[in-house]
Amino acid sequence: MKKQIAGVLVIGAAVLATLLAWANTAGPPWELLARVLMAVWIVGLFLAIQTIKKKRQQQTFEQTEGSFEREMSVRAQSEAYIDALVILVLALAVVAVFGNSLLATLVVLGAIALIILSFWIRYQKAKIAFLSETVDEKYHS
Repeated sequence: MKKQIAGVLVIGAAVLATLLAWANTAGPPWELLARVLMAVWIVGLFLAIQTIKKKRQQQTFEQTEGSFEREMSVRAQSEAYIDALVILVLALAVVAVFGNSLLATLVVLGAIALIILSFWIRYQKAKIAFLSETVDEKYHS
């Protein structure tokens, strides 16, 4: 699943970069069309990733109540929430200062990537900690 999502994100980023370049070089009315297409593309990309994720979760029962994966996911989500707030506030500050520029757009995309990375790092740390506690309890009992 991670490879599928990574593939979708790489293709999505390439298309977004192309649309952004078009929006920055084209004059009116094409600039507006490019920006609308970017918004539509981002929403479509989000929906595609959610569809892949839900399909994977249904196949593996990963979000079943009481499962190990669900517990680790909820723990990581709650810990990454504060990170997300801080990252988004900083990104908003950059966007407020630089306005409608390429840097502002890149900062927003970078903020989204950092939020996702924060969750996955916390998820892996929680999983490793839980598994090491389980192994320690097994061998020390």
